[in-house]
Amino acid sequence: MKHAIKGILVVAVMGGLLYAGWASYEDFLTQGQRPPEGTLKLNEMEKSGVPDFSITTLKDEKISLSDYQGKVVIVNFWASWCEPCVKEFPSLIRLLEEYKDDVVLLAISADYTLEDLTGFTKAFEVGGIENFVVAWDQDQAVAKKYGTAVLPESYIIGNNLQLIRKVAGVEEWDSKDAMLFFKEVIELNKAGQLKKLQPESTN
Repeated sequence: MKHAIKGILVVAVMGGLLYAGWASYEDFLTQGQRPPEGTLKLNEMEKSGVPDFSITTLKDEKISLSDYQGKVVIVNFWASWCEPCVKEFPSLIRLLEEYKDDVVLLAISADYTLEDLTGFTKAFEVGGIENFVVAWDQDQAVAKKYGTAVLPESYIIGNNLQLIRKVAGVEEWDSKDAMLFFKEVIELNKAGQLKKLQPESTN
């Protein structure tokens, strides 16, 4: 009788171990089939628009993305220690100067300290550019909403938080093609016809 009970216990234990092992393996296989988190967020943004957010700027002003209805907004995730981010800043500034009444840049910083951020913005003298808005995403709350893990990363956004294009990596924002693209986007945004543009992602 004792041997029978031991045999049942051994079978039960082995069965439990095998089930746990298969469950782990099945979970591993399922993970391999799931798109990355960033891809899932991008798919949702293309369907439903980008998430709104509120943040405090370096000028100590509380702003929300939705405050800029009527403008074309570039939400740019960057940091002063990110060399590619620094590289694209001059072209971003020239784009903003060209379309100062229609394009706004929300530069969302991932800097480790506020001192690093303010030192950088003073060096670039962006404080006097009205449509260049800088904010410190200290706890990365906004970046997490967008699934941003690698810098720089930018989102071009129109009315009603519609995603126009995601740009991963460095962009030459003042190139001839970029200027023509923004000219078209501004016109369509004003006319409420952004649906003519298909959301695009550049990597």
